[in-house]
Amino acid sequence: MTNNKDVLRVLNGFLELSTAEKIELKKEIDNLIISGVLTDLSTNLSKKREISVKMSANLGPTNNNNCKCCGKS
Repeated sequence: MTNNKDVLRVLNGFLELSTAEKIELKKEIDNLIISGVLTDLSTNLSKKREISVKMSANLGPTNNNNCKCCGKS
């Protein structure tokens, strides 16, 4: 297994997901790869902006504000 702390943090977050969330994440990653995010900087930036907008949307009250990847609040 890798020693890359960033990769380990994301893997830890992945393991915290439900089975349905893991399946959804895999589909999203596959779609990102197909879209060219690994090789095209403009696609990468566009997808990062899209993700940022969706993450900043008001989701109403939630019962847990801790990061699934690192556990920080």
